[in-house]
Amino acid sequence: MAEVLRIRPNQVKDVFRGARPTSIRVNRLLDEAKYRETLDIVREKAPSAFPVEWCDHTFLWPESDGFEDILELAHEGRVYLQNASSLIPPVALDPRPGDSILDVASAPGGKAFHLAARVGNDCDLWLNDAAAPRARKLGELAKTYGVNYGELTTHQAQYIDKELPAESFDRILLDVQCSGEGRVDMRKPITLRYWSEERIEKYKFLQLKMLSAAYTLLKPGGVMVYSTCTLSPEEDEFPVSKILQRRSDLTLEPLGFSEPSFLPGVTSWRGTKFDERLKHAVRVAPSDLFEGFFVARIVKAGPADA
Repeated sequence: MAEVLRIRPNQVKDVFRGARPTSIRVNRLLDEAKYRETLDIVREKAPSAFPVEWCDHTFLWPESDGFEDILELAHEGRVYLQNASSLIPPVALDPRPGDSILDVASAPGGKAFHLAARVGNDCDLWLNDAAAPRARKLGELAKTYGVNYGELTTHQAQYIDKELPAESFDRILLDVQCSGEGRVDMRKPITLRYWSEERIEKYKFLQLKMLSAAYTLLKPGGVMVYSTCTLSPEEDEFPVSKILQRRSDLTLEPLGFSEPSFLPGVTSWRGTKFDERLKHAVRVAPSDLFEGFFVARIVKAGPADA
């Protein structure tokens, strides 16, 4: 872990011990008057919150001041609360008005709702989550946040290409199931309860299947973001490198924004060489602001590029 985070071994426990702030994303799907009112409430009740430069309408909230007031705004669908790392995939996907968008593993909904807000609901949004109870809750929350979506399905991510038409989406968000290393908190041993090297080995092949399925659904010229809340190259660079090797019409692009805790993806790990383009991926090192995360922006060549 020290090697991949580029720190000394004796620093690892400290990196995974710190409390991290929540982000407050003000819902841009509100009407203008309510949006302005919500901004005013956030600034008044959470004075420690400060803007995120690369994510509009969003604040980092280090002190959790005014917690009850801000939580009430969340219950009303006026703000969405999550760690700042979860803001990165929707910004990296950069949806455009009119896009057809698939969120393969949508629940609990924060990233999908963010995507809808970025284009003012001007998109054909398809929500999917394999767990039916989570999908039902997702549909309810979408109404609370004013998110318009076309379909809500419960397909298994690794087989979703068997359920939906090929090459039918301009943008795909693939935030995959993973070992969750980025969320480990050494002050809370329960966060390590399900971690094991065997689990990592199992996930890396499942994640590759998910990537392959999503590739089939992506239109030529489309963009897919692959993300995890883990740090192991086996779950991050390995599946992305494999799909790049197998599909010559795919490439990686830089995210286009950065933070001090954003590290480039690795191109080799424990004797395994990865595609050199993995340097454009981003590993988010756990810090006082961000949970550990990995994000890769994958682009499929269009007809003019073939």
